[in-house]
Amino acid sequence: MRSSRPLKAFGLWRHIQTLRFRLALLFLIVFGLIITGLSVVILSVRERHLRWDFDDRLKDRAEAIIEEVLSNRQEASAAGDKDYDFTSLKPYRFRGYYYQLRRADGTVIHRSPRLRNRELPLSELARTGRESQEQVLETVTGGIAQELFGAEGKLRLLTICRQEQGLPPYYLQVGASLRRVEDSIRSLRVVFLSVIPAALLVAGIASWLLAGRSLSPIARIAEAADELGVENLARRFDQPRGRDEVANMVATINAMLDRLSTAFQAQSRFIADVSHEIKTPLSIILGEAQVLIQRERGPEEYARFVASVQDEVRSLAQTVDSVLTLARAEAGLPLTEAAEVSVNEVVTDAAERCQAVAKQREVRLVPRLALPRGDKLEPLVWGDGGLLRLMIVNLVRNAVRYSPPDEAVDITVELKGSEASISVRDRGPGIPEEYVDRVFDRFFCVPHQYQSFKGIGLGLTIARGIARLHDGTVSVSNRPEGGCEFVVRLPLIMAKESHRD
Repeated sequence: MRSSRPLKAFGLWRHIQTLRFRLALLFLIVFGLIITGLSVVILSVRERHLRWDFDDRLKDRAEAIIEEVLSNRQEASAAGDKDYDFTSLKPYRFRGYYYQLRRADGTVIHRSPRLRNRELPLSELARTGRESQEQVLETVTGGIAQELFGAEGKLRLLTICRQEQGLPPYYLQVGASLRRVEDSIRSLRVVFLSVIPAALLVAGIASWLLAGRSLSPIARIAEAADELGVENLARRFDQPRGRDEVANMVATINAMLDRLSTAFQAQSRFIADVSHEIKTPLSIILGEAQVLIQRERGPEEYARFVASVQDEVRSLAQTVDSVLTLARAEAGLPLTEAAEVSVNEVVTDAAERCQAVAKQREVRLVPRLALPRGDKLEPLVWGDGGLLRLMIVNLVRNAVRYSPPDEAVDITVELKGSEASISVRDRGPGIPEEYVDRVFDRFFCVPHQYQSFKGIGLGLTIARGIARLHDGTVSVSNRPEGGCEFVVRLPLIMAKESHRD
């Protein structure tokens, strides 16, 4: 922590901790590695070519001298001189180059005038190339190199052993100073060492600007998101062009805001609807009480008031209980009383609980239970029996509400694959198409001529929530022959009789 204090004192620590700095540093490191690697490769290749070119020039000089030796030999042969001893070879004056001719025994027979009495060394490596007549290239330091070029001088020496018809074997040596090559290499290194820091500086500035430009949409999104609130939740971010990560992020955030806005609006409507449902019976009770106390009343009027209060309190209790059940279902709370539940028993109990309402509407309830599948198999589901019973009761009461008198409501249990299917079908007029997608919304009631008693519009919503708590689904559709059908699908437990025991 102490090492960061000077940075904090100059205000640099905040910039170092930013994503922009890290991204720019990453760009700079990558670019630095690339340019350094390229510089090393270019410098190595250029150095190799300089040395190859220098060696080629030595070979060119050696070839020129060999051609002169052969030419003089031909002239001597034409003059009748059979023993050519190189004495007639004219001296060459290659600028910057030194040459020397030796007999096979190492005796110097001809040399460059600039060598005077000095001799170019003949190494053991050069002597071994006599039989193969290979060209031997060596770098000589000290000795003759210091005498010719100074203390730091280096001599590049080419030695060739020749054995040609009409000539005695001889060594040809050609050498020159490496100073020009090394000076050129040193100059290239200085140039690259000067260019690399400048390139890194330019790359650092470009990386910083590029990182800022790349992250500017994210910065604008952060600023705009900081201004979001309940009052402007409908605001959306501008969608950038292209299909890069920023565009995908903006699209994802906008979709999330759509969901949040929808959820917030639904929550606001839910609170308003609940408030209305709770406020209405309280207002009725308060209004009747105020009228009642204005003057003395008889026993019959007090009895009517008490009965009215009971009805309104019952309605209020039903609303509160439904809201609590719905909140639990939509919150996805774990089932605290989960166990193996018989689908047939749940449907039977739900039908019995709805008999009074059905009898009042003159509607018949016709339950059809599922028979055990195969041998010793029974339709069981895992869940809360009380909640599952409430789900079926809500669906049956809804079917009774919209059924005309003297008709039947069919409650059918079937086994379909690994699921239990519970269908509740009425023979009413069905649901208008414009309301099919809204029947599971909170506090929504389909306006219909057959509806003869008041509901609060939470029964189907609670049924859907309970189905989801049990990893199931509930759907609705209109039957072609008339009427409406709700279908609940729940995952089965394929329990055998021995398992039950």
